[in-house]
Amino acid sequence: MSICFEIREDKELAVWQGLGGAITEATAYNFSKLSKAKQKELLEAYYGKDGLAYNWCRLSIGSNDFCLKSFEYTKKRDLSDFSIEHDKKWVLPMVQEALKCNKDLIFLAAPWSPPSFMKFTHALRFGGHLKFWRYARYVEYLCKWIKAYEKEGVNIKYLSPQNEPRARQIWESCVYGYRAQRRLAYKYLAKSLDKFDTKLLLWDHNKQELSKVADRLLDLNEPKIAGICYHWYTGTFEDEMWQAYKEHRNKMFVSSEMCCGYSVYDKKSWQQDANLYIGELFSDINCGASAFIDWNMLLDWQGGPTYCRNHVKSPVILNEAEDDFILTPIYKALLEFSKLFPVGSQAVRCERMGEENAHYKASLLHPHRPEDVVMIAKKDKNKITAIAANVSDKEQVVTISYAGKVYKEELKSNQIKEISF
Repeated sequence: MSICFEIREDKELAVWQGLGGAITEATAYNFSKLSKAKQKELLEAYYGKDGLAYNWCRLSIGSNDFCLKSFEYTKKRDLSDFSIEHDKKWVLPMVQEALKCNKDLIFLAAPWSPPSFMKFTHALRFGGHLKFWRYARYVEYLCKWIKAYEKEGVNIKYLSPQNEPRARQIWESCVYGYRAQRRLAYKYLAKSLDKFDTKLLLWDHNKQELSKVADRLLDLNEPKIAGICYHWYTGTFEDEMWQAYKEHRNKMFVSSEMCCGYSVYDKKSWQQDANLYIGELFSDINCGASAFIDWNMLLDWQGGPTYCRNHVKSPVILNEAEDDFILTPIYKALLEFSKLFPVGSQAVRCERMGEENAHYKASLLHPHRPEDVVMIAKKDKNKITAIAANVSDKEQVVTISYAGKVYKEELKSNQIKEISF
């Protein structure tokens, strides 16, 4: 069965702003175990022009599940003991080395939890809520962190007020309703960030209700609110993403976290995960996404370290015994994508035809499983180029309708193919 797409040159989407990954404490700790020569090789694989050419980097404000242990920058109510000294052991050295590879890195930072004394639960973990009389002091705390990182040569372009604000996790977490998120962002952060070249990306959670989230959180009249960032974990939800983008086209939509659950390294099974990445990337771009940020960049054989045993996969695996690392199928899929859809590409909409067919309905019922073929298109002056990806282990045929003509292309299993018209 052929899968059909129509390229809509008249529907321009966002200009692509690039790929990135998170320098978590786990990533930086693993990075420190490599020799200087191998560290340079890894950085080139991620940030170099012959590698993934990463130009985004996500950072955690305080500890998260991918730290060696929980920690806090401050425990005093007046913040007089505030210090980022903890980050200077592993995280900041790797960040500064990354900046040597790409001095124009775009940094997105997010806290997993406010300091424990600011929460009703007096604990970093298991959710809890920020005390309503601590909003101003919490914003002061976030600004102190931004300023401290600036002193280390790291300028924070975007801030997410809270990672996964609707989740109570066994690791660092804090719960905010829509009203609390708006209060923190609009009443406090937007005003306090005037002294910094930092804008806000709200939400930072899953996509199953993204259109409602965007309607409730985005205010078109506040210049400090750049847009929405989101996670993949509950599914792709292309209809939600497309509706949100159509209603808020002047705002950014950034995928800020994705990873797959841990399993022992095996090329075949990890190729399936690579296909999930490509399916998510293509779907997001086709719905107006501006950028994609992966989760941990370098984990060990067990998908860590993670103090709370939340083991997951990363595109590159540390091989400490041999002072080396493994580029997995996830990395290789991202590499191929990055060469075909570089920063600055003007995306145009690709619409699936024959949405009544059973195959398309099945893809909606299984939001983590992409269709067998996904496609995006880009526009360069008057030239249209499509990029089709076969995310199955069988050969596929894709039919493309463009400018009144119909084209057919054969795709090998797991193939990403550029098609020019």
